[in-house]
Amino acid sequence: MMLKKVFLVIFIFIIALLAYSYYFDRYNLDIHHVDIASSKLPGNFPGLRIVQISDVHIGTLGDYELKVAKSVNSLHPDVILITGDFFQHQDLFERPRSAELQNNLKDVESFVKLLHSKMGVFVSRGNNDFSNDKEVSNLFPDAMQKIGVTLLSNSERVLRIGDARIHLLGVDYPEFHKEEVADFFIAKYSGGQCLQSNESTRNSYSHFLIRGSREAWKNYTYTGKFRQSKPDSGGLGFTFYSQFDRGLDRFFRLRRIGGDETFVLSPHGAQPPKGDIYVATKINADIWYRFKISCTTSGHRAQISARVWRDGDEEPANWQADAVDALAPFADGTVGVWSHGKGMHQFDDLVVVNALGDTLLMENFEQDQPLKDAFGWVDYNYEGEVIPWLMQFVPKNDFSILLAHTPDMIKWAAPAGVDLQLSGHTHGGQVRLPIIGAPIVRSALGRKYAAGLFHFGATTLYVNRGIGTVMLPLRVFCRPEITVFTLKSADGDN
Repeated sequence: MMLKKVFLVIFIFIIALLAYSYYFDRYNLDIHHVDIASSKLPGNFPGLRIVQISDVHIGTLGDYELKVAKSVNSLHPDVILITGDFFQHQDLFERPRSAELQNNLKDVESFVKLLHSKMGVFVSRGNNDFSNDKEVSNLFPDAMQKIGVTLLSNSERVLRIGDARIHLLGVDYPEFHKEEVADFFIAKYSGGQCLQSNESTRNSYSHFLIRGSREAWKNYTYTGKFRQSKPDSGGLGFTFYSQFDRGLDRFFRLRRIGGDETFVLSPHGAQPPKGDIYVATKINADIWYRFKISCTTSGHRAQISARVWRDGDEEPANWQADAVDALAPFADGTVGVWSHGKGMHQFDDLVVVNALGDTLLMENFEQDQPLKDAFGWVDYNYEGEVIPWLMQFVPKNDFSILLAHTPDMIKWAAPAGVDLQLSGHTHGGQVRLPIIGAPIVRSALGRKYAAGLFHFGATTLYVNRGIGTVMLPLRVFCRPEITVFTLKSADGDN
């Protein structure tokens, strides 16, 4: 009898706890204020009021989301920063034509449109904002562009406030498993060093980063060499006129699937070109081959030509593929490489020369250390390597803020000299128990960094608890959070 009473008490306690968490912790917004003072800001700096939200996880636009938007606007922000996970879950993107995704996208767009600040809304993407097929992930950045919101996708914007410049940086966070999407790294071989990727089950990309005007990156020839250890079960390719570095899955590509004896012109975000689109070349294991791709555009017309041949042989006189895209949606862009499947994929001596004779890229990967990332290249799913590249353009005395969905990006941000990193992803654990805190935290940093303010040398990290929930619509002793940062000069009176 006594045992039944104990079980009854425990059952009542659990029900009461769940009810409390659902009706109080789940929707009871905590508006948290943080002051950030920096000597990089001049004494006459008027201050900057930043409002951060994260992990909105909108299923449908309801009363709670409207309450969040109203609360954010009531704080009269100078700038609003949102650090990813706008959608309820990533699986939505696997049904790109579904009414559920389209409705969810409209609700996300409507929510962001409700937010108002003096200097704009800036966002970065989290793992729930991506698809396995990155082309589908274009839906979100297209929607943000339509409503005038700036997506910081491995990119930077500068806010000028009096004599001060605030650099806003943002990186993507697709978060696929490492065995799914390959990393590209510097590898040694008998002839020197090259860019290498290993086995993956999903599309793996690396792209050269370009900054500023893209006008020079058109009407160019892209050449290089490559080899594979298992061409019968692994594929590779070369992307050009790519928008990938801008966060968009739009590019032309010459690629072969593992086992195929032909390369094919296979674009993303464009219609297949008309004409000869195949390059018939059998690839043998561990043998170097060369490729040459020419792309010229005039208006909406792109002439694409390509050939592939064994390294050491005479280059073919004629183009093996020669096709036209009469409705080309992009007229310029960077270059990259692609791999998929088993084995080792290596790329070297990548060169881009435009029609004016300007050498835009000459990359033999000799300047970097083996087993390291290639500086100036971004790999899909490994966007942390963009951070030091972006920071090289930030003057030493300017203040920098990084929007990075996961706090794990501090691994790159602190050595690169970022001043303030704003993150989310952890939900603060979503469930926080007395004494032990959050049992589960999705961060390599550990439970200590589930939420709050931390310092890594000269870099400050703030981890926001987020607005929404995943798995279960519950929060236990972990209220949703809106963070208000007051950025001010360490030398001023404000």
